[in-house]
Amino acid sequence: MLKANEIMSTNLTTIDQNCSVREAIDTLLEKNISGLPVVDHYGHLVGIVTEFALLAITYDAKVTAETVADHMTTDVLSIDADEPVNKAADLCIVHRVRRVPVMSNGKLVGMISRRDVLKAIYEERNSAVAR
Repeated sequence: MLKANEIMSTNLTTIDQNCSVREAIDTLLEKNISGLPVVDHYGHLVGIVTEFALLAITYDAKVTAETVADHMTTDVLSIDADEPVNKAADLCIVHRVRRVPVMSNGKLVGMISRRDVLKAIYEERNSAVAR
């Protein structure tokens, strides 16, 4: 069984909780991603801010001056780098999350998207059938 650290993305874009919503939106749009891990200056994960949460600007343009901390989710589901990919799949399915942070020794080391999970499991099963 594949482990999280075998399929995770390690080229991460993160943001500080004190950054403005404007900076978060600019980053999401520039990087063409749908969510940003929020980390403190020690590299510890403190939340996630998503494009869904930032849609608040559709109701009030002043939101762009607020901080990421005002709009991030702090109850973040994560997995350890050594855990099986199936655990990431469970989190995506049961909790309907798009991305799962991967942790090692209390620090963020990667992210796994739903697409990463789908691809890994699909390819693993196809290679088993081909044998």
